[in-house]
Amino acid sequence: AFMQEFELEAHRLGIPVKTRHNEVAPNQYECAPVFEEANVSVDHNQLIMRLMDIVAKRHHFTVLFHEKPYAGINGSGKHNNWSLATDTKVNLLSPGKSAEENLRFMTFVVNIIKAVHDNAQLIRAIIASPGNDHRLGANEAPPAIISIFLGSQLTKMVEILEKSDKKYRMPEDSKETNRFDHLPRIPEILVDETDRNRTSPFAFTGNKFEFRAVGSSQTCAPAMIVLNLILAEQLRVFMKDLDSLMKKGMNRDQAILKILGKYISESKKILFEGNNYSNEWVKEAGRRGLCNDATTPNALKALVSKKSLNLFENHGVFTEREVEARHEIHLEEYSKKVEIESRVLEELVSNQVIPSSV
Repeated sequence: AFMQEFELEAHRLGIPVKTRHNEVAPNQYECAPVFEEANVSVDHNQLIMRLMDIVAKRHHFTVLFHEKPYAGINGSGKHNNWSLATDTKVNLLSPGKSAEENLRFMTFVVNIIKAVHDNAQLIRAIIASPGNDHRLGANEAPPAIISIFLGSQLTKMVEILEKSDKKYRMPEDSKETNRFDHLPRIPEILVDETDRNRTSPFAFTGNKFEFRAVGSSQTCAPAMIVLNLILAEQLRVFMKDLDSLMKKGMNRDQAILKILGKYISESKKILFEGNNYSNEWVKEAGRRGLCNDATTPNALKALVSKKSLNLFENHGVFTEREVEARHEIHLEEYSKKVEIESRVLEELVSNQVIPSSV
């Protein structure tokens, strides 16, 4: 009854909620709005949380947005689905049927891999909160180690691309219509391949990436800001590299393949297809040099690193002062929440557990 009333209220506000089902933990449920443009979707996500709170009170119970209120029971988070489209509605993360479309698709996929690899600590920082610290890596939640799951088909394509710049040669007599014939093709089955690796924090799921590490109490806005920002910077670097090779006389497609192969070699250590929950992965991630910031104070340091501050300022997103302010607010929020929870624990033990035991 609560879910039905909540959905009705959401539709009255123009929020296109679709999915409704029970989740793993007791009294845990999931809802999912239909995909929208990022700004609208983020606003709707905030309104959904407010609506849940209001409607729950009418039914005489409370909705918990705490990421991990109970030990040993699944926590709650948001699966932030993220894709890119042109102004003509072409999804740039949707595999194509022609080699030209596949080259475009792989160009964006590889640049995203490189962007996430180069900014993994910043990505971890924007999902940092005391509740999420308890959730990450526990009971069907991705770990604090940022890695990317591509699936078997796309992984094979990445492996081919890493070596393809050494094999690819543009025929001298090629025409515009067949200039992509020598590029590796992506199997059509890729678009239908369903990802079942629920342990990955950042997974490719057919025609989008799914950032699964956002906490249930958090706004999706910082995640969207950072993902768009790091890709914008990476595409700027890509164009610079491409122009440099083309000025040396290399044709565009061969230059793209050469650059993609280089990017894959530099960032492939962030790709992982296995069980992110396992202790073996923690050890393996350490060997690969991947960061494992398990606590919010440590994770937030990346937000105010020189690299991050330059990134925000150079793209006109935030000034250094604005980033520093957010960092301070996040630390204050962390301190207060930890203090409140510790005082509640003390009160429970002193007033209920000890008296009952005595």
